[in-house]
Amino acid sequence: MRKSEGTDGKVRRIVLTGVSRGLGRALVEGLVAGGHLVWGCARSAAAVAELTARHGPPQDFAVVDVAEAAAVAAWAERFLAVHEAPDLLINNAALINRNAPLWEVPALEFDRVIDVNLKGVANVIRSFVPAMVARGRGVIVNLSSGWGRSTDAEVAPYCATKWGIEG
Repeated sequence: MRKSEGTDGKVRRIVLTGVSRGLGRALVEGLVAGGHLVWGCARSAAAVAELTARHGPPQDFAVVDVAEAAAVAAWAERFLAVHEAPDLLINNAALINRNAPLWEVPALEFDRVIDVNLKGVANVIRSFVPAMVARGRGVIVNLSSGWGRSTDAEVAPYCATKWGIEG
């Protein structure tokens, strides 16, 4: 049995958001190396193309903005037309605002942090979890941050969204 396989030795179907860099990218590499099927999304077309070239089928990466409910729903529909519901759904995609006191964070930047970090999680759950429930199995992991339990005056919008995930 490979380390990352379940105790039953099965390959897992994993949906992962925010695969273009950071923790999401590291998760892709580790999960694929462990023999799992990873379906990931990111906003960066260049990163998605690079991941697709590096990890061809059965892995699949798509340009999807999790803040766009219709785009997430279409991505889930494509996935579920070919695959069973995921065994693991990892909501990793997130944005952080530029360091500034809250009153100096532009409204559009504030909205974008809220849209990706909170609404994006809801969009992904709304699109994939009904199939997981129908299948009778699956795990959802919504990644947060230490700032979800503390504060920083320079990244108040980010802290608020991560607190929302904690809640």
